[in-house]
Amino acid sequence: MPGMLSEAQMKALDEARGPVFDRLFLTGMIQHHRGAVTMVADLFNTFGAAQDELTFKFASDAQVDQTTEIARMQKMLFMLELQGH
Repeated sequence: MPGMLSEAQMKALDEARGPVFDRLFLTGMIQHHRGAVTMVADLFNTFGAAQDELTFKFASDAQVDQTTEIARMQKMLFMLELQGH
């Protein structure tokens, strides 16, 4: 499934503390959210898929929400970098 963190990434996150944890968490969540956006794109690019109103609305909302969260987390990462972490 796109966006899932590897076992090594999860282990690194588990072992991290402080700003290192924050950075790994944010980069991992960005990767995870990008996976959701990829899955929505795959759904919408599949002929005949997402024809049901509820499915279409859910997928559309997921795409917007995840894209918004990615932008927010990228800003948070930028702020960590500015602080020298």
